[in-house]
Amino acid sequence: MGAAALILAAWLMPVAWLEVSARLVDRGAEGLWLGLALTLAPLLALNLGSRAAASPPREREPLFPVLALLLVVSMLLWAQIALAAEVAAWAGGRRWIGIAITAGAGWLLAGSRQTRRAVPALLVVAIVSATLPLVELARLARVGPLGAWERVASQSTFAFPPSSPWVTGGHDLKMSRGRAVLAFDEEHRVTTPAGGTLRVRAVDGSRISDIDWELAPGQWVTLRPGDQLQPPFATPMRFEAGRSVPGAPSSGITWAAGQTPTWAAAMGLLVTILLGAVALLRSGPNVHISRRAVTLVGGGLVGAFLWAQGWATYSVLSAPDLWLGGVSAERLLDVQGFALRSSPWRRPLELLLLAGGAAAFLASSVALRERIGGLDRRGGGDIGRDLGLWGAVFGAAAVASLWPADPWALTLLALGAAASSLAPGLLWPDPKSAGPATAAGLVGLVVFGALAGLAQFRGPAPGPLGALLTYPALAAVPAGAVALWLGRRLLARS
Repeated sequence: MGAAALILAAWLMPVAWLEVSARLVDRGAEGLWLGLALTLAPLLALNLGSRAAASPPREREPLFPVLALLLVVSMLLWAQIALAAEVAAWAGGRRWIGIAITAGAGWLLAGSRQTRRAVPALLVVAIVSATLPLVELARLARVGPLGAWERVASQSTFAFPPSSPWVTGGHDLKMSRGRAVLAFDEEHRVTTPAGGTLRVRAVDGSRISDIDWELAPGQWVTLRPGDQLQPPFATPMRFEAGRSVPGAPSSGITWAAGQTPTWAAAMGLLVTILLGAVALLRSGPNVHISRRAVTLVGGGLVGAFLWAQGWATYSVLSAPDLWLGGVSAERLLDVQGFALRSSPWRRPLELLLLAGGAAAFLASSVALRERIGGLDRRGGGDIGRDLGLWGAVFGAAAVASLWPADPWALTLLALGAAASSLAPGLLWPDPKSAGPATAAGLVGLVVFGALAGLAQFRGPAPGPLGALLTYPALAAVPAGAVALWLGRRLLARS
């Protein structure tokens, strides 16, 4: 039970599974592919050969795997803290509040020797806290998961419900990390409850004009089909009930069809997640995993996938305004209760959902710390409980989270770096010498970093090149494998 709990906790990061829900809402089939990859990767990673048989444990792990895994864990913690900051900001609070709470709690747990025993309990809290709001959404909808999907897929349009906060009181999109513009498909009256400026790109046949509307509190402007609201969105806006949500799919059929990823993008995602799981879950001592533990891990992963699907479907059914400004993970964990707004248990369920996210983060933090501690064989795992070290890790992650960043992009970057630097040596171990594996890891990490930097400099690209820049592990892992092969050949001849 303990080994299974640590594996599940290390992999069930809130960012990852909320991203599955977000992609299911926004892109349909692409979300299913991501969910399947996250579900199957740990099971495949734990069964890709037997590291114990090929590589007897050394007295001391080489320095490079320790530093590489510490970098990966630091980035994963940064992603979780960044998500907490985004949730706090979207809820109308200050980013530093979410950052301080999550980073402080994670650091305190890192210094305790007893927290490993608390991981199963934290997972139970996370599961219960995430499941009860989903059950309430199903009760409010009065339809099961399959029926909810069919109901969403049969809708002719996705419109603002009368109870939407965008209709009743108004809201702003200044914290949205989604689309750059709001495009309108039908005539719509947009009101500014507190007044302000709306930047509109009006389309009249072939004529396009940009207009800045200075509106007093309560004034409104009518937008026609084809018009666009331009950023920045610092002014609260109120929309009309029954009108289609800008940015939403044209119909339920379009939503159900979704966007299928290209083969290059699908392979890039699979390689990054699968080999990232190999690096994350198989670094350090190879502890035997019983069949019962594997069954528990598989059941937990399937349950997380089903939860992500259910959360996405019921959220769309209850709150189609999620599409306004783009779908993101923090909006699916919205503490203002967009989807639960009609529930009499709204406030307790909101707090319960936040408690579940916090428990999942803490369990994940402890499990990731144990992965680092497992590499410290000579020190008895003390590196995993070094308050100074983890204070620096959480402090750096907290400072970095003060600037807005996409938590899922950080998670993918961490898994890609893990795959590029550690996976070749783990899949092809050599008990005699660690030098070639270290050299291969450095080559893979350099190639990965160069491509990731190029992606930031160049921007999006189409086709296979775009997949390579989005998932640099596609090139970095083969480069590391070739370097490992050459290093072994040279070592054998010397």
